[in-house]
Amino acid sequence: MPHDGQDMLAGIRLPASLEPGLRQELEAAARTVQVPAGTVVFHPGDEMETFLVVGEGSLRVYKASSEGREITLYYVGGGECCTLNILCLLTGRPSPATAFVESDVTALAFPRDRFLDWFARFGSMRDLVLGQMADRVHCMMALVEEVAFQRLDRRLAAYLLAATDQGGGDDLALTHEFIAKDLGSVREVVSRLLKTFESGGLVTLGRGRIAIRDRGGLERAGI
Repeated sequence: MPHDGQDMLAGIRLPASLEPGLRQELEAAARTVQVPAGTVVFHPGDEMETFLVVGEGSLRVYKASSEGREITLYYVGGGECCTLNILCLLTGRPSPATAFVESDVTALAFPRDRFLDWFARFGSMRDLVLGQMADRVHCMMALVEEVAFQRLDRRLAAYLLAATDQGGGDDLALTHEFIAKDLGSVREVVSRLLKTFESGGLVTLGRGRIAIRDRGGLERAGI
């Protein structure tokens, strides 16, 4: 296996409980792939033949309607696997959603037959992928609850606050279109709500930027 694949595997936080035999087989089979930003990794209906573990970069997994509206299901970052990738490999079913490269991705790729063999033979492989799947399903259930039961203005306020908590600071580089896709809405609706927030002194809007002006007011709006 190329040395860069070994180096990346060493950099991914794999559980200490991995059997030595599994770790050796991972090292022997790993292949490093690089995918530039803007690439679609898989479309709805695509068959899965490769198990991917992201080392660096970010994937956005989303569902699109026939009218072109999108909702973000989840993101896949460094050291993570894609839940839909795993499910499709295990079941042989095609993908029901799209995976898009948000920022340049370097990943480890393993053939489907090797992944299925490891899943059958090694308990630690099952623990690894099922644990990540359980975490992802929990997040997706929270998303379903938000979409079904929370008003969009509250979701938008909570979204902006979460963006500041994730290191964005009070000056966020976010477009209305990007937010709409994440929230499963359309740009016009998000823009209207942001204008309402601006009129209330909660935010200041600029081209591709949103500045938080009243965090307490946003917190109350998100309740």
